[in-house]
Formats: sequence, C-alpha cells, structure tokens
Amino acid sequence: MNSFKIISIVLLSLVIISCNKEEDEASGVGDAFTLTKRSGANDVYGLSIYAYTYSSFKSVVALSTAEEGKTYTLKSNQGYKTNFIYDTPDATYTTTKPVASTFNFTAIFENGVTDEFQDVLSDKVLAAPTIDTCQYNSTKNLLRLTWKPVTNAESYFINITDSSALVFGSAVPVTITAVSISTKVSGWVSTPVAGKTYKVKLYAYLYEAEKNTYNLQSVSIAETEVVWGD
Repeated sequence: MNSFKIISIVLLSLVIISCNKEEDEASGVGDAFTLTKRSGANDVYGLSIYAYTYSSFKSVVALSTAEEGKTYTLKSNQGYKTNFIYDTPDATYTTTKPVASTFNFTAIFENGVTDEFQDVLSDKVLAAPTIDTCQYNSTKNLLRLTWKPVTNAESYFINITDSSALVFGSAVPVTITAVSISTKVSGWVSTPVAGKTYKVKLYAYLYEAEKNTYNLQSVSIAETEVVWGD
C-alpha cells in the first residue's frame, strides 16, 4: 500500500506551507498511527509512521516504547525531503492489534542539526470498512459508492487510482455513507477513461485528541475495482 495516497491533503498543505518557511528551520513533527485492512474474513493491522518538517530531512528513525530494540527507519516520501515515512510491509500485517506506545523520533537535517520529538499512540483501532456498493451507472454516468458506517470513525476519504497513479480524491464527512461520483464533481486529478478498470479505495480516519491532520490515531482501508463507463 502506498501511504502517500492516504494523506495526500496533508502532504499538499505541507508543501504549500513549507514554501513560506525559512530553509534553516531544523525542527520536526512525528505521527504514528495504526492501519487496518481486511484479509479474508479477518482484520489485519500494521503501522504507518510519518515525520514532517519545514526544512529538509537527511535521515529519520523512530523507536517504540512497546518494542524494545526495534528501530523504524523512515524514508523520503515520493522524493519529498520535508516528509519521511515508514509503512508496515503488506506481508507482515498481523491479526494482533497494535498496543499503546510512545514513538520517539530522532531526525538529522540536511544542515547537520539534530532534533528529537515524539508521538503518543493509544491502543484504539478502527475496523476495516465494508463497501456495500461500487457500481457505475451508465444511464446517469456516475459511480455509486456506499458503505457501512465505521464505528468511531471521524471522517472518510475516497481515492480512485489507475495502477499507482491517483485519478480522484475527495474527503467525505463521517455522517455520509453513500456518494455519487461523476466527472462533474471536484477532486479529479485526471479524466477517467470509459471502459477502463480503476481501483476504488475507501479510508476511515480516527484522530488523536488534537483532531488535526498531523495527529492521526488510526486509519482503516477497504478497496475494490470498478469499470468506468460503458
């Protein structure tokens, strides 16, 4: 899974803000959150760990107080030096829920400065969403997507991708569990092609107490495919 798509809004806002900051500001912010997806009949769990800066990272590592001796090495996200990530590899997801932990980050910046920061992760996790309907209506020229509410979720996000390329992305209020997507709505990165198969991903978000995009607690994911148009 490519976590770049999970919080594309966060990355966009970070890039915009960083353009207005001084390059020599060597401080960082960390965020660790759980990831949930469905594997067969079970929910399986992993971690995503992010570090953000207004400057340029050279390297970032994170240590979890719940895993003695375990070091997470973060890498540049899509080439951005302002944003480093670690994702649990798909093959190592487990049915064991992550436990509460504090993640201690150590970042070295391009200018040689070192900064330390941390993020506290509770044991709360979201269940994977269940998609009820994902069907293109050729009469109305739109995609109908419906899903069951995810307990404790605070918002949703929908992505449509072509292989690894983002085609459409839109945030959805937690009160909504059904959407109709046509080429007339906002959120399109590129125009969908009739007859082409796309991957549709639904994300549910739970935030930490601060409730902002840099403080995620848990993200759960469901995905399916749809043929666009006739």
